[in-house]
Amino acid sequence: MIELLICVAIVGLLISLLSGGVQSAREAARRTQCMSHQRELGLGIQSHLSKLRYIPSNGGYDGKSTVESPSGQQVTIGTFSRHFGLQFWWGVGQPGADPKTQTGSWAYAILPSIEQGQAYSRIKVESAGPLFRCPSRSRDDPMVPADDDHGRYTAAGRVWAKTDYAGNERVMRERPDALLPNAIIDGMSQTLATGEKAFDPLVQTASSWYFDEPIFSGGSHGTVRKGLLILRDGPGIKYAGNWGSPHPGGAVFTRLDGSVEFLSATIDGFLFRSLLAPADSADPLLD
Repeated sequence: MIELLICVAIVGLLISLLSGGVQSAREAARRTQCMSHQRELGLGIQSHLSKLRYIPSNGGYDGKSTVESPSGQQVTIGTFSRHFGLQFWWGVGQPGADPKTQTGSWAYAILPSIEQGQAYSRIKVESAGPLFRCPSRSRDDPMVPADDDHGRYTAAGRVWAKTDYAGNERVMRERPDALLPNAIIDGMSQTLATGEKAFDPLVQTASSWYFDEPIFSGGSHGTVRKGLLILRDGPGIKYAGNWGSPHPGGAVFTRLDGSVEFLSATIDGFLFRSLLAPADSADPLLD
């Protein structure tokens, strides 16, 4: 009996070790896929730059941008923040607009360059392909936005595709401030383009837009970040404006030259600021 119990204990220990190894291997595969997604987005940004000469901006509301609701009405989309008591109106992607007048986000602007031309030209807000989703992040598919404790959302009664990846707000600014390559004084290889964004599953739910506005929106903080924290997904984190992921230890980022890397959550703050700033000497945070 004692020998049997020892054998059972050993088998249990081996199974637990094997299970941990399998989980680690699966996460490594998912992280590699996440890096592949961002590499494709980086190439999309490069293509946009090559064709239009500008780094894509994050768009913004122009006072007239609307989207058609299922009933045929033209609706201005927006988020009312209960925490700040402010109403924010967002632009909607505009096919063919030049970088300075584009009302949609950077993610919308690069759709033609990542084989999503139909979503771009027809404003298919419900779908923009799988490249904007991190395979390690367990989140439900988007639903029609519903008011919650954080905000009220005007979404024309439609389901909108979201992104797990945010643009660097110091580079992808609000329209009409689209940057030319010569504005990147530090160089494309030394400046971040996109990264995974911080995520609180109790706030960024399937029916919420709070700091999680969709790909087709312009000017929102659902598609850009500029904070200095890299956080692991979880309830109660400082998600507003910050970066983060479900991956242990850090998050995946791209640089403007298209290269992809995994940055540690413990990265030196000064170095991280430097990577976010297109020109260190002109960034007040680095003075």
